[in-house]
Amino acid sequence: MSLDKITELKHKGSHQLAEMRRILDENEVLTAEQAQEYDRREADLDATNETVARLEKLEGIAPEPKFAEARSLVSEGNVEVSIDEGVAVEEKRDDSAAFDSYLRSKGNDVEARSTLVTSAIANNRGSDWVPQEWRNQLIQSLVLQTRLFDLSNVIDTADGTVIHIPASTADEAIALVAEEGTYTNPNPTTAEVQLGAYKYGAIVKVSEELLADSVFDISTYVRNQVARYLGNQLGAVLATGSGSSQPQGISKCTVGVTAASTTATTADEVIDTQFSLSAPYRQSAAWFVNDSWLKAVRKLKASGSGDYLLQPGLEAGTPATLLGSPVYIEQLDAPAATKVVAVYGDPNGFVVRRTPVQVTVLNERFADTGHVGFKVSIRMDAKIADSSALRTLKQAAS
Repeated sequence: MSLDKITELKHKGSHQLAEMRRILDENEVLTAEQAQEYDRREADLDATNETVARLEKLEGIAPEPKFAEARSLVSEGNVEVSIDEGVAVEEKRDDSAAFDSYLRSKGNDVEARSTLVTSAIANNRGSDWVPQEWRNQLIQSLVLQTRLFDLSNVIDTADGTVIHIPASTADEAIALVAEEGTYTNPNPTTAEVQLGAYKYGAIVKVSEELLADSVFDISTYVRNQVARYLGNQLGAVLATGSGSSQPQGISKCTVGVTAASTTATTADEVIDTQFSLSAPYRQSAAWFVNDSWLKAVRKLKASGSGDYLLQPGLEAGTPATLLGSPVYIEQLDAPAATKVVAVYGDPNGFVVRRTPVQVTVLNERFADTGHVGFKVSIRMDAKIADSSALRTLKQAAS
């Protein structure tokens, strides 16, 4: 209940701040009556902030700079305030510059932090004060390393609260109905999939000398390093995660074809894998494969025509196609006994849940070596939500 009240009060404070800005914008010199109204709204804002602080203390929430700090930013022209259906929306003109200043100052630039928090609160992002542009660029960098982070059915949530979604486990056959016959009720077999939020992250160390160098683009460097580390972590678990105390990887879907060999795959087995998936799903299907397996498949030809099964993309940046469906290299297992080397199907049957990116400055941990650490984390989970949408190609046991 207190958390709902805190959110309500923050919206109220945002509106009070916007009204203060309106009074200043509409009047070059305040009359006595206008000054009295401004002072009254300022007192109301202070009272709102004090109530929020008490409730946050009661809930054990770490205090953040509130609208009192934002008030000084308004007067300095750093924050734009507008009214949308009675709710104040504050938009930071340059969150990126504030974020860079916050990182470069080793987390000590309180004004930069206040600017970011104010922008987050005003845009209903809660504690997610990391600039939207920086976060989007990080996500895009992660996508370059694992397309499962993008092509699957992605659900973005504000926090890590467990969510439940329906999952289809089987379809019931449609029955023929005779004239004046009774209709059946072909309900699919469904279950409930629970998505949690496992934390994945990386720490990037930067020397104090580089932080002091104004030419050094600190925010871009941190983002690129984190993308590399996190991309490897997330790519591995989204491909082969067990689903026990970690996300479930796409390779845990239904087996379509088991190859005759422990290490090799024939052209017929590739074709059989594609047709192990029902026709409706094949329209939006793609291949998610191991790199070593793809190298071998690249040499396979269709019997009769002699055409290669794998065809290069027609344009730069477009994926190659295998039997007409796009191919994406993921961290699936290399060909070996019982290993899943390829998954074919509609990626919408695979659900990925993500939370906002969190950034923490570790100012003291690496001080003895003259470094500052930047801890970046994201919470996520993944599950097979439609068992009919995906099929695997698996190597033989022996």
